Amino acid sequence: MELTERIQRFIDGSDVSQASAGLIEVGLDDAFPDNDRIAEAVLMLASYRPGGGESLVGEAEMRAELAKVLPRVR
Repeated sequence: MELTERIQRFIDGSDVSQASAGLIEVGLDDAFPDNDRIAEAVLMLASYRPGGGESLVGEAEMRAELAKVLPRVR
């Protein structure tokens, strides 16, 4: 599955698993190693847990962030 497709599936809610977030994290980091804006999303993905929690990024926040990043990935 392509990175853009995986991100879109996360945004639309069809796969918001921690495993998917991990694959997106690695894909973004590999594809954009020197992009500070993408690096912020990568850090958020590293802190993502479905349901969120203290010091963690939740689903709604992560979906919103990936919606902002997706146009840069395309």
